Amino acid sequence: MIRIRLLLPLLVLGAALTAIVAADLRARAPQAGAPDLIVADIPDAYEWGTSGGMSAYTFATTSCNLGTVPLSWVSNTNQHPVIGGNLFRLKDGVLEQLGTSWVKHGFTALNGTLCGNCQPTAGDSLGVMCSDPYSASLNGYWSYLGPRSEINAYDGYFPYPPILDPPTNSVLDRRIQVPNVDVDPALNAGARYFAECQYVHPEDNALLGNGENNVSYREVTISGSTPPFNLGFVGATVREKMAIEAWQAIDPQVSIAKVQFPNDGSMFVASRVYDQGNGTWKYVYVLYNRDSDRGARGLGIPVDVNTMISNRTFRDVDHHSGEPIQTTDWVELDGPVSTFPRVIGWACGKYSSDPSNPGLRWGNALTVTFVADTPPVTGQMAVLAFRGSGPAYQVVTTNVPQ
Repeated sequence: MIRIRLLLPLLVLGAALTAIVAADLRARAPQAGAPDLIVADIPDAYEWGTSGGMSAYTFATTSCNLGTVPLSWVSNTNQHPVIGGNLFRLKDGVLEQLGTSWVKHGFTALNGTLCGNCQPTAGDSLGVMCSDPYSASLNGYWSYLGPRSEINAYDGYFPYPPILDPPTNSVLDRRIQVPNVDVDPALNAGARYFAECQYVHPEDNALLGNGENNVSYREVTISGSTPPFNLGFVGATVREKMAIEAWQAIDPQVSIAKVQFPNDGSMFVASRVYDQGNGTWKYVYVLYNRDSDRGARGLGIPVDVNTMISNRTFRDVDHHSGEPIQTTDWVELDGPVSTFPRVIGWACGKYSSDPSNPGLRWGNALTVTFVADTPPVTGQMAVLAFRGSGPAYQVVTTNVPQ
C-alpha cells in the first residue's frame, strides 16, 4: 500500500475531472513588440568519442529571431539563450529518448540571413529576422556547457555563471550521452532517429507567451560498425516541432494531448496502441516535458480489475556529469486508488521530499509500455506534478484499455 499511496493525490477522478484534449501544437503568435526565437536549422553533428559502452554527440544549431524586436544576446550574464540537445529513436513502433545534454550558453550573435531580410544589430543582440549559427563542436565545448537543473524553462531564468561546475574528465561529460547498443546499426534494423534542439531565453519563453515554438527536430542517419557511430541527416530541419511530432508525422494514429498546469510551461502525452492480432494490444505512452518547471512525478491509468496487464516497461534518460538528479526508474503501481478499484501507473517521490528525486524535467521525455488483453477506448490519464504549488495533477484524454 505504500507504493499505491504515492498516487493518492493523483487520481481523485470523478465529476471534478476536466480533460485536457489534444491542442493545436503550432506556435502562438508572439506578443506585440517581442522577440521570437526558433531553431531554424540543425545542420551538423559531431561525434566526440566513446567510453564505457556510451558515446557522446552534439548537434549544430542555427537560430532565427522571427519577432519584431531584437533579442538580447549578452555574454557573461543571464541575458542570452541556452541551448539543449536530445536524441530520440523510433523502433518497433516505440519512441524513446536515448540521450540528453547539458545546455550551451550563448555568447555572441552574428546576425546572418538564413531566415530572410535581417535587420542587423550589435553582437550583444540578435536582430529582427536575423540568424545565428553555432557549430556542433562549439555546442559541445565543455566551458560553454552548464547544467539543465539550474534553468527555469517556463520563465527563462538561470543564474550566471552556473552554480554547478564540476570537473570534466571524460569525453562523455556534459554532452548527449547515448548507449552504443541503442544506436548500433547492426542491432537496430529499421530504427529511425531524431535530433531535437531547444532554445530557452528570459525574453522568449512560455511565461511571456512566445516560447511555444522554441523546439525543432531533424531526422538522423546512423552508420558505421564501431562506436562512436557516424551521424548524418535525412531531409530538412522541421522547424517549431517536437520530436514527438515526428512520431505522429510518420504514424497519424499517434495522438498527442497537452498537459497544462496553471502558470507553467507545457508537457505532452503522445500515445499509440497496436493490435497484436492475438487478443492483446500493446499500449505505448511518451510523456514529454517541453518547458514545464513543475515537471511530472507520476502517471496513472484507471483499468478494469479483470484486465490482464503484462510486459510493462519504463524508459527515461539518465541525467549525468554531476547533475544532482537520481537515475533510478519510477516505481510501478497497480492497485486501488481513491474511488477507483484499480489504477496502473508509475511514480517517483516529490521534489519537496528530496530535490534529487527523478522527476521529469524540462526538455526530457520518458516512455512507458504495457500489453493488455482489452482493446483501447478514449479515456483519461492523470499526470502528477513533481514540484511547486497549485493542482497536484492534471488529466489528459488519450487511449486507455477498455
